[in-house]
Amino acid sequence: MEPEGSKPLPSSSFPVEAAASEDRISIAHLNVWAYREFAVALGPEAWPDLVRTLTSIGERAKAASFFVVRSDGGLVGSVAYHQPGRSTTPLPAEWASIALLAVAPPARGRGVAASLVEACTLRAEQHGAASLGAVVAGYLADAQGLLTRMGFRCEQGLPRRGKEPYWLYRKDLG
Repeated sequence: MEPEGSKPLPSSSFPVEAAASEDRISIAHLNVWAYREFAVALGPEAWPDLVRTLTSIGERAKAASFFVVRSDGGLVGSVAYHQPGRSTTPLPAEWASIALLAVAPPARGRGVAASLVEACTLRAEQHGAASLGAVVAGYLADAQGLLTRMGFRCEQGLPRRGKEPYWLYRKDLG
């Protein structure tokens, strides 16, 4: 599925724009760079599976739109947004959802992730979603904190994937 429109979405800190299909390789590289710090903790069994997920941008784009933040000509952040009706289990299909939130390590702590989540929240409201959800791995403490600060609440624990716990986060909209 191609991103909707190419104009920047409003953001409090960084301009967020719809990714172009030409950005997919850069998004895949950004995702691996952003998540690489977890490779040792995940171990040699789980890390290759995560890399496959992080780099499957073309497949993910069939059901999601990608939004990006650029700086100095390169990508410093990206996120996949699923409009209502396109979210996948364990998220209720009627929710809008976010996935694959990634920020380049040198750009962390500056509001890039918050700008991306804010843009997805706005898009979900435009789509009439009652809720915006995310599935977050237990090792992503920074993401859990960000979502909590942005009004999401932890709904429930989800079945483990390997040795890692996962959590369902939800923000009610409207």
